[in-house]
Amino acid sequence: MENETKFDDPDGIEIVSKTQLKRESIDIQKLGIRLVGMSNDQLAKIPLDEHVLEAIALAKKIQNKRSALKRHYQFLGKLLRARETDTIIEAIRVIEEAKHGHIQRFHQAEMWRDEIIAKGNVAIESLVDQQAGADRQKLRQLSRNYASATKSERQTQIARLIYKEVLLGIDNS
Repeated sequence: MENETKFDDPDGIEIVSKTQLKRESIDIQKLGIRLVGMSNDQLAKIPLDEHVLEAIALAKKIQNKRSALKRHYQFLGKLLRARETDTIIEAIRVIEEAKHGHIQRFHQAEMWRDEIIAKGNVAIESLVDQQAGADRQKLRQLSRNYASATKSERQTQIARLIYKEVLLGIDNS
């Protein structure tokens, strides 16, 4: 690893090895591949210029031609190397964190649904205490309907309704 980055002390010039340059080039190319995998709505939130957006759109069109796609990814990497990638990486990080927040919200709603099915009113009261936007009356009704349902199809349907109601309560809070 001693050949990676060296500093020439007398001049203060940083000498970067060929291996390090290749590694950075591959990382930027992977960034381009991540950009190609994003939706148009997500790309609109990222500060990209017109040439990069055109290259991404073309890469999406040639998905079934492997060697052409590989060359195009290299071209996209070349375009990205000529630009400031820190702002692009930060914008991608923000998008992924927002996506992760949505997933956490869904997991929380699933957990509350399971609690309500297992514990009934105790879990509903706990949910209403934590999430002021939850509808206590609707949740109690759904919980009673779930307990009285005899067919598993009906229980599944009511469990979905409980999930939707809990998700609404989380969103309203």
